Amino acid sequence: MKPFVEQGKILPRSKQEIERNINDFILLFDDNQLLACAGLKDCQEGSMGEIYSLAVAKNAQNTGLSNELLSKILANAKQRKFSKIFALTKFGTDWFVKNGFIQMKISDLPVKRQRYFNHDRNSSIFFKEIV
Repeated sequence: MKPFVEQGKILPRSKQEIERNINDFILLFDDNQLLACAGLKDCQEGSMGEIYSLAVAKNAQNTGLSNELLSKILANAKQRKFSKIFALTKFGTDWFVKNGFIQMKISDLPVKRQRYFNHDRNSSIFFKEIV
């Protein structure tokens, strides 16, 4: 995740924060090398989950790994009985649209999450129904 944090593509997370929330993460490995990850947290409101820290290693991009990661995220969301998931992003907006996400507004976020929206970052918000 570090290169993406340095590029401003994902928000920094401390090692302690990652360790506290390790069960949120879906990890994809090849030969014991981490190639992709994403967190999926329960918003505790409206049966919604938030995708965060989605990253695919540079050498594994454009290989279909992001679609594999999304399939695992959707399966996890369904297992956890989320009715929808959402992601906030400044990059990859085309990928979200291509994969059935719909761009929404801040007011569509869970109320608690609206309070923590970083207006300076001005991320786009994408939702997807879980079926």
